[in-house]
Amino acid sequence: MKTIGIVLNPRKKQVIPLLDACDEWAQHYKDKISFLLCTYDSPYIRKQYNHFTTVPEADLLKQSDLIVTLGGDGTILRTVQAVGKKETPILGVNLGGLGFLAETSPEQLIPHMEAYLQESYFIEARSLFACYVPDRKVNYFAFNDFVIDKAGFSRVIEIMTYVNGSLLNSYVADALILSTPSGSTGYSLSAGGPIVIPETNVFIINPICPHSLTNRPVVVPSTSKITLKVYTEHKEVSLFRDGQLVENYPSGITLELYKADFKVRLVKVKPHSFFETLRNKLHWGEDFRDKNRWTYHNFK
Repeated sequence: MKTIGIVLNPRKKQVIPLLDACDEWAQHYKDKISFLLCTYDSPYIRKQYNHFTTVPEADLLKQSDLIVTLGGDGTILRTVQAVGKKETPILGVNLGGLGFLAETSPEQLIPHMEAYLQESYFIEARSLFACYVPDRKVNYFAFNDFVIDKAGFSRVIEIMTYVNGSLLNSYVADALILSTPSGSTGYSLSAGGPIVIPETNVFIINPICPHSLTNRPVVVPSTSKITLKVYTEHKEVSLFRDGQLVENYPSGITLELYKADFKVRLVKVKPHSFFETLRNKLHWGEDFRDKNRWTYHNFK
């Protein structure tokens, strides 16, 4: 008996029709699958389902063999934080915008769950960034990125950055992004960082608005230990992970970043090309010129 947990963004309009479809589909597999549903007590979802057991998130995480997310990439990022070291496989259904992580469309959900039952799928493992704060003795992890930021202060901050104990740079900037390959198409890309194929074993160090023309993004091996010492004239700096504030820290705080000892496991049914995703999602390399007016193809 397989247990499939469903977590969701209750504000997405397509959630209710998808839950109805899953409930109907579950009727045919009630001897093979049990469904757990976490609605986070949302007032948007009041309907009772015949084949779903509504449970708190903690129970769903403990019992599920597969977690289906109904939402966007943000829903996956939240689920990754909840799953943590359990490494429960995640099947993301894209009800959002780009859907770089949640690649399954609503129309594909039932066929993809069928494929899961038939074990006709593969797992794509993605690396995570870990961050340790020695002064507080706390650990965090991020799927996309960590950002150390000037906390709304008007002046820049200084970020002494060491790689394996050697000084890389003393960044004087608004912020510093430390990104995984998965996060390279997110905030880091907006700040001029490189696009990195997800399976590449590297991390990206990318300053935001550095006060030097020579400061550019740097790519380092994922085996590196990155140490940051952060200074500000303001009372504090902010640490963000995957777009969410973690904590504010005083000037002089030290952060240690390295590859986490566990991964995110994304369920894929069909092999796909990352470059195809770039073209489809970001219109990467698309030529907006009028090809009927001008093209090299006319020259033979």
